[in-house]
Amino acid sequence: MIAAAVCLGSRYRGDDAVGPEVADRLRAAGARVLECADDPTRLLDLWDGLETLVVVDAVSTGAPPGTLHRVDAGAGPLPRELRLASTHAVGLADALALGQALGRAPSRVVVLGVEGSRFGMGDALSPVVEAALETLVADALAELGIGCTSGR
Repeated sequence: MIAAAVCLGSRYRGDDAVGPEVADRLRAAGARVLECADDPTRLLDLWDGLETLVVVDAVSTGAPPGTLHRVDAGAGPLPRELRLASTHAVGLADALALGQALGRAPSRVVVLGVEGSRFGMGDALSPVVEAALETLVADALAELGIGCTSGR
């Protein structure tokens, strides 16, 4: 299986830092992590040839902070109630829809999110999101076909 992850977020915006934190841990485990620091449509070239893409981000759905979400987005657009927290979230959803329309998106796209509560500049990760990190990393590795499942 040819797989990679895109981990969205900003290290400087509280729970939005979950993406970069997960990216560091995925790389340490040997996973391929695509960079999406600028225009998300650039991902169309980066994910060319991928079978599986795992997107990791903080989300805001109204669920309790720390709640883990998993959405299979390979068959269509991201659900409206799943609002990715990163500044590129709308761009990523658009890039995914464009890739699907052009037949250039990975056949399997899974979004893994953790419900955040703090998104202010300079905020630290909230304790409940920090506590969910290990499970989120394990889930991402399992989706990428690396290592074992998280036991959830």
